Amino acid sequence: MLNIEVKQLIEDAITNSNLDDDSIKRKLAQNSLHGMDLINKVNDELYNEKTTNQESITKIKKMLNKEDSNNPNKIKKEKEKRLLSNLDKAFIREVLSFEIPIDLVLDNAKIHSSDLSLAAFEILNINPIFLPVRSPDLNPIEDLWRMIKDRIYKTYYSTLNELIEIFEGGFKDFVESESLYENWLKDMV
Repeated sequence: MLNIEVKQLIEDAITNSNLDDDSIKRKLAQNSLHGMDLINKVNDELYNEKTTNQESITKIKKMLNKEDSNNPNKIKKEKEKRLLSNLDKAFIREVLSFEIPIDLVLDNAKIHSSDLSLAAFEILNINPIFLPVRSPDLNPIEDLWRMIKDRIYKTYYSTLNELIEIFEGGFKDFVESESLYENWLKDMV
């Protein structure tokens, strides 16, 4: 990306303070049922003659979980919504439409094809290219992981820091090796 201003806008969008968990929890707490409203809803379910006690308890647990502003799933969904809102600005879309689209090669990990990822790809002018299922030979990072694992298995280490150093050293050695990239290109042609 050549436009430094848009780079800064994107960085600001993904580091915005509105993505802070505490900010999200406060907003969720404001929108949750409180006091008598919550008590009335629980009582309505408790005294519902159409359901058994066990069904009522299950429904009440779900209801309370849904109203809980500390619910991790609720926080995650709100964070995703805010992130997309932060990114989805007319100016960002307009400027990125003049940039060369980015082709991004991905395997089929769930996170790569999540609604959040696909929406972000669209906003950021990224063209995801999904590799066929079970095709590690088409993904050069798999070769990299295989080489690093081989190095780790053959090296003695006694602390976590030593393991991290071995990993980082192996990663840098293999990534800087042009043969890795050149071999992958030859295989693709």
